[in-house]
Amino acid sequence: MARGEDREQLLQEVSDLDQQLHSFVANNSTEYGEPQEEVKGCKRFLKALQQVKNITIEPILFLYLLSWTIQSSISTNLLLDKVCIEKNYSSEICANLSSYPNNQIEVQRVVTKINMYMDLLTNIPSVLFVLFLGSWSDKHGRKLPMILPLVGSLLSTVLYLMNAYWFSLPALYILLSGVPRALTGGFITMIMACYAYISDITKIRSRTMRIAILDLFMFLGAPLGLLLSDVTFYSLGYLGIYGLSALLFLIAILYAILRIEDTRGRFSKYHLEASELAQTPGNMCKDLVDINNVKKSIAVCFKPRRHKLRTKILSLMAAMCVLVFVFGTTGVDYLYTKRKFGWTYDQYVHLGLVEVFVGVAGNSVVLPLVSYKLQVDDSVIGFVGSLFKIASLIIKGLAAQPWMLYLSSCVNFPGGLPLIIIRSMMSKIIPSDELGMIFSMLASWESILPLVSHPLCTLVYNATIKDFPGTVYLMSSLFVVISTGIFVWLIKNRNFTSPEPHVHEDEIIQSVES
Repeated sequence: MARGEDREQLLQEVSDLDQQLHSFVANNSTEYGEPQEEVKGCKRFLKALQQVKNITIEPILFLYLLSWTIQSSISTNLLLDKVCIEKNYSSEICANLSSYPNNQIEVQRVVTKINMYMDLLTNIPSVLFVLFLGSWSDKHGRKLPMILPLVGSLLSTVLYLMNAYWFSLPALYILLSGVPRALTGGFITMIMACYAYISDITKIRSRTMRIAILDLFMFLGAPLGLLLSDVTFYSLGYLGIYGLSALLFLIAILYAILRIEDTRGRFSKYHLEASELAQTPGNMCKDLVDINNVKKSIAVCFKPRRHKLRTKILSLMAAMCVLVFVFGTTGVDYLYTKRKFGWTYDQYVHLGLVEVFVGVAGNSVVLPLVSYKLQVDDSVIGFVGSLFKIASLIIKGLAAQPWMLYLSSCVNFPGGLPLIIIRSMMSKIIPSDELGMIFSMLASWESILPLVSHPLCTLVYNATIKDFPGTVYLMSSLFVVISTGIFVWLIKNRNFTSPEPHVHEDEIIQSVES
């Protein structure tokens, strides 16, 4: 509570200083009625200070994505090396696998299956975990659901490090690295908690932009992760990669503990309801495994609502699931470039950097312009973004030359907007005390989908690897057509009714944004 009191005192001092500055401006204007340059500079400084103060969970997602990006593609490379050795291929073949197509196909088939098993292992428990935590976070706070996935990811990284250190361990032992992540909720639990927290502390008008900023921090973590991965791997090898990744997860954990203030529950300064008296640590732990949490999350999604809100909520969730399904191709992206054009990891990293920088440009330039400045309806933005995503996937699947992969990345510059738009639209039409349950249900669907999409993409890729490995991207483009149709329906029924703000929510927003 001491940190909360210090923060309130700091906010009061900033507010007093701002009032003094306004008074000074009024009494010290030039003859033309414009403030002096010194005064303008002070005001710009105060505005910058306000923006820095508003940064809360963004660094957590940045560090999370940075850490996972550093090790993700390298983990596939580690599997390729291990499987190649287990098949008793010579060191010459394993070091130049792209030059031996038949050997490469055999190794990739084993690697894609192990990756598929990893997806099953990590996603099935996460589905149940996030359902329990969603309703729990609405009552007890968002902080714990943020910290748990970070701890699980740290432990998973340590297990990867051990597999790299004892290189002779069988490739299947890498599956053990997925256990801590599975038992702590993984990325979907982190996403659920972060978006619910942002909705708690942000007004409806600025919510699209705030969610876009949150996504921007995630996107920024990816290119930096690829750069660090490339440099670190060629300098320090596998041990350097996993050591750096573990350190970044540890920093994220410490930041979350020290910086994030809960918006709900007994550890929040905003808890004003009488039920807080029953929120002892024992009751909180007991509530964590209460099956009623799951029942509430399901009931909230399907309960009747006015103005077609139930249909709109379910439509948005369906559109999100379709778009997430497309991510099933990520497990074969590196293998596709290696098989199609004989790329090295270095070349793949360069493509990844282009993809991420283009995505950042779309989110940081296009979205603020069309959403905040031009006030274009969210559903229209989602529709246009889906069209570009379809075009990007078709180009990638039909790529006959390496430059077409770069063209695909450039065409996809607004392709990430639909994911931002969907979460923004949902946060605007759902009451704040139901956001955790809705986002947990959405996250569980997002977690279930990889259990279908990744195996399906793996099977399609393996079946077409000799003749036309790009088939998997053409198939994915057909799924995006479904989301495009959903956005068309939402455009025709765009009269959303925003819920009345919850009293608890108003208090949090006023405190955070004052």
